Amino acid sequence: MKILQPDWVTHDDKSIFSIDIHPNGDKFATGGQGNDSGRVVIWNLKPVINEEAEKDKNVPRILCQMDNHLACVNCVRWSGNGQMLASCADDRLIMIWKKSAGGGMGSFGSTVKFAEHWRCAATLRGHAGDVLDLAWSPADVFIASCSVDNTVIIWDAKEFPQILQVMKGHTGLVKGVTWDPVGKFIASQSDDKTLKIWKTHDFSLYKTITEPFEECGGTTHILRLSWSPDGQYLVSAHAMNGGGPTAQIIERDGWKCDKDFVGHRKAVTCVRFHNSIMKRTAPKTNKSQQYCCLAVGARDKSLSVWLTALQRPLVVIHDLFQDSILDLSWSHNGYILLACSGDGKVSCLQFSAEELGTPLSEDEKNSLYQRMYGKDRITDLALIEPGKELIIENPYLFKAMQEKLTAPTLIPQSAAPATPAKAPEPGPSVFHPAISQDSPPQRKIMKQIETKTADGKRRITPMFIPLNDDVGEPAVGSSGNGQFSSSTASKSSIITVEKADEPVPSTSRSSSNVVDQDDIDKLTEDTVKLDIRLTKCANQPPTTAVFPPDPPEDPKQKAPIQTMDTGPPPVTGKATPLPKTTLRVHGNYRVQVQNDSIKTGFGVLCKVIGHLITLPKDDKKIWETLIGSPVVCVSLSKKTVLCCSLDGSIRFLDIHTGAPILPAMSLTSPAVHCCFSPNSNLGAVLTENCTLRVWDLQEQCVFLSGTCRDIVTNSYPSVMHLSDQGVPFIILANGSSFTYSKKLESWLITNSADPIMRHGLFGSRIGLTPRNIKAYPLSTIQSFGPSASKLNPMAFLENSNKAWQTPAMLSFIQNQIKITENINSPDEFRFWHTMLGFQLATHGTEEKVRQILDGLFGTAYRIDGEIMGFTKATLIRDILDQLKTQPKWQRIYTEYDDQLKMRSGMMPPDDVPEVPSPLVLPGEGEEEEEEADGDAKMDTAVP
Repeated sequence: MKILQPDWVTHDDKSIFSIDIHPNGDKFATGGQGNDSGRVVIWNLKPVINEEAEKDKNVPRILCQMDNHLACVNCVRWSGNGQMLASCADDRLIMIWKKSAGGGMGSFGSTVKFAEHWRCAATLRGHAGDVLDLAWSPADVFIASCSVDNTVIIWDAKEFPQILQVMKGHTGLVKGVTWDPVGKFIASQSDDKTLKIWKTHDFSLYKTITEPFEECGGTTHILRLSWSPDGQYLVSAHAMNGGGPTAQIIERDGWKCDKDFVGHRKAVTCVRFHNSIMKRTAPKTNKSQQYCCLAVGARDKSLSVWLTALQRPLVVIHDLFQDSILDLSWSHNGYILLACSGDGKVSCLQFSAEELGTPLSEDEKNSLYQRMYGKDRITDLALIEPGKELIIENPYLFKAMQEKLTAPTLIPQSAAPATPAKAPEPGPSVFHPAISQDSPPQRKIMKQIETKTADGKRRITPMFIPLNDDVGEPAVGSSGNGQFSSSTASKSSIITVEKADEPVPSTSRSSSNVVDQDDIDKLTEDTVKLDIRLTKCANQPPTTAVFPPDPPEDPKQKAPIQTMDTGPPPVTGKATPLPKTTLRVHGNYRVQVQNDSIKTGFGVLCKVIGHLITLPKDDKKIWETLIGSPVVCVSLSKKTVLCCSLDGSIRFLDIHTGAPILPAMSLTSPAVHCCFSPNSNLGAVLTENCTLRVWDLQEQCVFLSGTCRDIVTNSYPSVMHLSDQGVPFIILANGSSFTYSKKLESWLITNSADPIMRHGLFGSRIGLTPRNIKAYPLSTIQSFGPSASKLNPMAFLENSNKAWQTPAMLSFIQNQIKITENINSPDEFRFWHTMLGFQLATHGTEEKVRQILDGLFGTAYRIDGEIMGFTKATLIRDILDQLKTQPKWQRIYTEYDDQLKMRSGMMPPDDVPEVPSPLVLPGEGEEEEEEADGDAKMDTAVP
């Protein structure tokens, strides 16, 4: 180490209050008292550190001198890019200097010509008293100033002289200010014995630290504090520990104040970290260490240099000046330390790489910042713009942000079947349906039917794959957890039959038979009647599909709903008697309907026969009943058979005995659709004239009576489903779908040609959701129709940058939430709240995020109350879990997370990872093998 004291660096023997080295290391600036004014001088650094340059008269020493301030200059600071120099003085002004082309003249009336010309580009007026300290923000976006008027002012460096914020909170003279190099905080220190931490996103007060300063007695002219280059430690001036002056170390993690630099005999006036993080090989372990370098100046006229990897100071220089040290400055990429004093002198300390260590490269610093904050070292100006906060402070958030944000799925991917033929073990998931352990085994796929017309044309009836695996036995073609496996379709076989004539189109949705593969396998070879029935039912063409929980019906009728818009639509709304022989199967029960089976003098009777399949080769008839009008609709549940006749009468029969459960009832017109709820407790009928009736079979009373006339003006119902809660769903032939709200006495739109609905269904990929009508009724209903499955993807991609898409998607999601609440679908209700959080995290605005969260925190429900079986805290947490993955929502996440914990008593997660720190504080590092000699020794105290 070398100590140089150029006597020619002077302000005419007046005090020098501030010094700062230019970022490129070729010059430095000083500020202090001039002749009857404040003075700023820009000096050439080369003559200071190079003896030959100092002797060379062609090498200028003073590059420029500015005497524009009316009073003593208290601080000078270069901007990070070196293009601007800021100075502040007792004249309450801040001046921003910029270099002009060519040389310049001295002050007014002077004939001295300087090598450089720096002009005052802006004058900042706002303080009511002397301005004592300055600090540029990272990336030079702002500049902060502090004053004896007890305030800190933030100036917009892009729009001088605009004031962004006046931060009030100190009750004494503010004498020091510094920016967090990470870009999240700004710190200020005052004579009121406090150090305050302010947030940069809105410049609000975040933390007040008082403990290290409570014993402080007298004061100093300035209190220059400094932040470590990695942002982990803030070191203050003028603290006390046990009655002795210290430089207090304040840890970013929890703002702990349990360590300090001690040894100076009088108050510490200024501290300054080296701009780079250093590294070296530890003497004993030969392991690489990363640490920071800090210089401390005090009123005792001494200067100490510390490495945070050592327990003792690297060097201590006593009586370096004749007065207090007032400012310090490190060269950005070198080993130069400049210090100035109230005696008007400047000292230069030259270190070597062996003494200080080697600065980390930019790549190494970026890697360090990425590891600690999830962000490269500050280069993005948006990082510290007001209202934006992208630095990760919370280690729990840092862990969450390592994971890529993906759209939530109604059924988690982990619940998907490993193979199409085998259902997986259901994992723990809020959105996963409960699976009964005593569910019957999965049935084999039904056979398809191929028919040949008289002219030799072939017609293959599409195979119907039920959607609900919770009624009776699991749905054919779906896994045990209700997820559809398309590969099962390849297992089906084709039965070829001959027919002589083309069939007459039928409008009845139930006008065909369904024969299950298991049923065929269970019959003996002698049971050829089944083949005869298949031949007879082949006379009916395929029509639209029906929804479960109806039992499997004839394959020709059970065409997948996706094909309902292909080909000409069937004749609207007329009920047509079923074929002469029709089968319905549910579990081990088979019901056979024989229209026109008995002729009497009073008319033709219809016979309904119940069979029980006990063994693969045993089909036992268990009951038989007669109906006086042809059956047009029939549906089965595990308890009941519903038969609807052409004369408008309906009958509920016990599936075990054939006895009537309710008396025969008459409707104004024959039924075109009938179905049961999955739990078999409710039955529904929809008639030709749009009358909708739902009965509670346990209470033996009507549950719902209404009409769907309002929704069938331009189409006709093709599918009807009834939920366990008695909520009916109707899908029209044009793809639109509706559900009825008994509370609102209105039909709710679940699918339509509305652009917002189309955009929402396509954007949320509802059509890809595994269908499970019992667990996820809304999504299953919406998975049908052209809005979800037939929208051209290019129509979405071509408009991917349109401004309307985000509000449209939010509108769609919020409507989904309201529908699920009305139809009482709790799993979907929570899922769409999670999807709302995802949409807000990716495309939301702060105003919208706050609106949604404030609405959940509002007074409509208590925070510990329940909505659809979920506490509001659970729904808020689902949204926050989506927000926490995006750094821009860190501030809002923390704010509402704290509010949620406070109001609901929730505890923070236990698995919070520790953020690695590259620094080793005094007392934690390894001692040097050789201590400093002689006067360089200084005692330290580490509590």
